[in-house]
Amino acid sequence: MLLMMIRKYAPTAAIVLVLWALWLAWLWQPERQVRLHTSHFLKKVERRNWPAAKEMMAADYADRWEHNKSSAIEDAQMVFSQFVFVTIENRTESCDMGEREVTAHTRVKISGNGGGVVQLVMSRVNSLQQPFAFTWRKVGSAPWNWELTRIDQPELNIDAGAGF
Repeated sequence: MLLMMIRKYAPTAAIVLVLWALWLAWLWQPERQVRLHTSHFLKKVERRNWPAAKEMMAADYADRWEHNKSSAIEDAQMVFSQFVFVTIENRTESCDMGEREVTAHTRVKISGNGGGVVQLVMSRVNSLQQPFAFTWRKVGSAPWNWELTRIDQPELNIDAGAGF
């Protein structure tokens, strides 16, 4: 009886396992992982989940605005605290592939409501002609382990310590 059940269901189980393995191979491709990580990072910022956003950043994070990991999060907290609600839409247009580093070129659009600098932030970010560049570094052997090492946007000028 058991042998008959195994013979009956083994081919189906094998097909399911092969399909699952193929899906994982597709999902774990470096470009796909970086696109997902970029989107997840921006979702954490949108939800103001600062500990989770900080966890995605490399210890040696640095950008051209003289932010390190801590100062980037602090300035983002200061700016996004002005929003009553915020939505961050993003679309990764392309990725520059390196051996252990990938840069995702991502268009970002911010919408929301609030006081203070909210309208200025939305206007400034939404009028940018070029995409943001999110640079990710592969760490460890697991295909899903990536850390954010840099964010850049050539049109965006930010005074260090003045917030975004």
